[in-house]
Amino acid sequence: MLNIKQILDATGGRLINGSKDYIVKDYALDSRSIKKDDFFIPIVGNKSNGHDYILNCIKNGICGYFIEKSEKEKEQIIFQSINLNKNIVIIEIINSQDALYDIGKFNRKLHIDIPIIAVTGSVGKTSTREMISSIFSQKYTILTTYKNYNGYIGLSLMLLKLDNQELAILEYSIDIIGEMDKLVNASLPNIAVVTMIGTAHIGIIGSQDKIFKEKLNIAKYMNKNCTLILNGDDKYLNSYYNDNINLIKYKIKDVSSIKTDEISTEFKIKIYNVEQKIKLNEVGEHNIYNVLASIRVAQLFKIEIDHIKKGIKEYKNQPRRFERIILNNNIEIIDDTYNASIDSMKSGIKAISLLKAKRKIVILGDMLELGNYSDNLHTEVGKLFKNINIDILFTLGEKAKIIAKEAKKHIYEVNEFDRREELIKVLCNIIKKDDLIREVKDYLENK
Repeated sequence: MLNIKQILDATGGRLINGSKDYIVKDYALDSRSIKKDDFFIPIVGNKSNGHDYILNCIKNGICGYFIEKSEKEKEQIIFQSINLNKNIVIIEIINSQDALYDIGKFNRKLHIDIPIIAVTGSVGKTSTREMISSIFSQKYTILTTYKNYNGYIGLSLMLLKLDNQELAILEYSIDIIGEMDKLVNASLPNIAVVTMIGTAHIGIIGSQDKIFKEKLNIAKYMNKNCTLILNGDDKYLNSYYNDNINLIKYKIKDVSSIKTDEISTEFKIKIYNVEQKIKLNEVGEHNIYNVLASIRVAQLFKIEIDHIKKGIKEYKNQPRRFERIILNNNIEIIDDTYNASIDSMKSGIKAISLLKAKRKIVILGDMLELGNYSDNLHTEVGKLFKNINIDILFTLGEKAKIIAKEAKKHIYEVNEFDRREELIKVLCNIIKKDDLIREVKDYLENK
């Protein structure tokens, strides 16, 4: 935990009120979830200004806050703050996001002895990070990313939580060029995993080549004592070589005797050169890649085979990532709505084909941030239905109509919608006993 003097040293801020000796226990960005003695960081965005909530946060018991030098109401906020709490810590900085980053980076340097395992990739990074965490939690006290705290703001918050853990497994997400450099410069990971190079944020970053280059900046500050673990079946990652670090690549050929059904995936793999049978309580061969990466990391720490297998067995998907929900009349919902990219849609739709149901209904929406690639990638999703047995397709949104146009060549019933309410009405009228429905929890949960 940092004291105010350390926060001032890290940010170059100016102490307006409060004691330099005060030790901050925790930090908060959301004024709605303030805990007593939190230090509030007012983020200024396009739609809201965190400074507007400072006074309410003081009433709810915060110990202090940042205030940006350019804030128009600065003097009034400071005056009222001290009236509410004469001991309130107030630190003036240039930019709250950058100040948060600076103190996260500072705290990482104080805890440089804690190994950090970084996980990134266009698809599968959260699942892989969660599986690694499930394995390591069998033996170690760990810190792992929660919610979606994986970008410039979120990772900074996670670094502030480094304290007395034995290691940390953190997720790294980027959507602009240059962001990965900042993330790894602050966190200095010892081990990194890259799951695949896809098309997420391609409209912003520009191309898969640029995504590849940006993602591999995760190794920028690594040395021969560090390890980079890559999916060797990804053409971009398989082409990567770096003599300055320890490089490991995993491929699907590393496993054998793959068996999949509607509730699990089984296969054999060598762990410490001894063949082991692995059972994963998730559907779809794409999940095997998460296991492969996790085992490679576990072996670096010489985690026992029993702990590895137990961690894999206890792994569970995060909410809205192929989350299976059973409703009345044996209607099953697959909530796979957390994010949408061409790669995640491919994996999800293929996994649906393994599930048994009298009738399968798929609902797909627009994929965002694809730029000039958008039409072609939506068409590619529509082509998936040529080899997948789906009974009914619903699409929602303008770009999803491109999916519908292609899918009509392969599916008898395709329904297109512009408004969610219209989709819900039609869907609720046609649902039957034993139906399987993909990607609709958000639509039906209030019905």
